[in-house]
Amino acid sequence: MISRGKLIYSPRSHLGDPSKWLILVCDDEISRYYRHLYNKEYPYLNNDRGVKLARPVFGAHISCIRGEKISKPELWGLDANKIIEFEYEPGVKDNKIFYWLDVKCNYLNELRQKYGLSYHPKYELHLTIGRRIQL
Repeated sequence: MISRGKLIYSPRSHLGDPSKWLILVCDDEISRYYRHLYNKEYPYLNNDRGVKLARPVFGAHISCIRGEKISKPELWGLDANKIIEFEYEPGVKDNKIFYWLDVKCNYLNELRQKYGLSYHPKYELHLTIGRRIQL
């Protein structure tokens, strides 16, 4: 599937300090759709107990830089608010806490390199759709 997002530097958050983060804000309807499917289609995964996926703090997003130390800080803000196209796989992945869709986006990987970071981040690019919460 192909979609687009907007590059946001230092996104606002009520949790922690995201001043050294770069995210691609995506259409919230993508994550809302997948959270709905998970809640509706797979309640048996948790013995029918109240489990819900909460909206991510930044909404549907792809984290490009996650507070990493960059070697070229003078570039910070490069292409801010630019609309970027990316590709995502429709199968939801999880680690029992966070839920995501795998993403491919050469532009974001190349942007990481411009900042002196590895082409491949520690956690490969992914579209965060939700976080599990107990009811």
